[in-house]
Amino acid sequence: MKKLLAIFLSALIIFTIAAPAASAITKPEAAHLSFSEDGKFRILNFSDSQDGANLSWFTKTFMRRAVSELKPDLIVLTGDNISGPSTRSYKRSEKAIRQFMDIFAESGVPVAIVFGNHDDEKANMSKEEQMKVYESYPNNISFDEGEDIYGVGTYNVPIYSSTDENKVAFNLWMIDSGSYDLVNGGYDHVHQDQLDWYKQTSDRLAEENGGKVPSIAFQHIIVPEIYDALKEVPKGTPEAISARGTYYTLPDNATPDSILGEGPCPGTVNSGEFETFRQQGDVLAIVTGHDHINSFRLNYKGVDLINTPTCGFGAYGNDKTRGVRVIDINENDPENFETQVYLFDKVIKKDTFVYIIYKIYNFFDRIGDWFGDVFESIRDRIVK
Repeated sequence: MKKLLAIFLSALIIFTIAAPAASAITKPEAAHLSFSEDGKFRILNFSDSQDGANLSWFTKTFMRRAVSELKPDLIVLTGDNISGPSTRSYKRSEKAIRQFMDIFAESGVPVAIVFGNHDDEKANMSKEEQMKVYESYPNNISFDEGEDIYGVGTYNVPIYSSTDENKVAFNLWMIDSGSYDLVNGGYDHVHQDQLDWYKQTSDRLAEENGGKVPSIAFQHIIVPEIYDALKEVPKGTPEAISARGTYYTLPDNATPDSILGEGPCPGTVNSGEFETFRQQGDVLAIVTGHDHINSFRLNYKGVDLINTPTCGFGAYGNDKTRGVRVIDINENDPENFETQVYLFDKVIKKDTFVYIIYKIYNFFDRIGDWFGDVFESIRDRIVK
């Protein structure tokens, strides 16, 4: 009898421990995002706002206007959400995050984030601690997946069918591409345990939903294959950029609105991420930030490489590209999703007061280029 009781109690303890783990759902699953009745889903992708505790007034205004006018179902931040070197303390790092998260919280639109290299660079606030700030907002669906996977914030966001609430019709991979490669120099890369997690999760989604679930991956740093995708050209070729000792332009399959403004900066190590996506067969596109004045969509070996320009005034950028990327997915034709960048200039022109202030800012910006630090100081005071 004692042995039977002991077995029963042991089984009860095991069940009690295992049950919560088995039934636990992630924040994105709990949010249960789904396509609308007409089969549409819109993502607003802000990247590289990269500012300190006093977020630029122009960036704030743009974010608020963009969310209000473009009416997204989900906001995705693709890293360098804050500038660690500009925050200088724990409290200022927290304030920097709250500057834009307060705007998104007002809208009530769900927010999913990944980190970039500047988020934890000299921020005096680890990415784990930063994630807790994001998690304090009710509209946040990001989370720290724990120590079993490299980095902070590698997870997936399922988008459910408009006709079947239990079926995942589309999926978003949110991947921490790291910060800096301290061994080889340069930037970090996606690691093998992250890729293993991706494959396991992709297989599970396929099994549960009757086949591969079409998806888009979001991360900060672009994959090394970008240089295989670009066209190598002779020096002096119009619109060519110089990188790695040679010259490149966009390939012929790039969309007409694409801009290559600088040499892309992938990680120093090719971990096989791109090939893993290709072999798995569910990733339609990889959306990245990091390179502030690049704004393009091109296809390489069946996968779109998409770069979102900076949305902010905290770091370098220009009027040709500064904006927010809109991604429209159709449940009935997911592989032919649409995307374009709404430029800051285009959105702000709708507000006369803001547009006039912006033109004044631009005036001092140009004067600053000509005459130096005095006028740049005036410009910065206007922005802050």
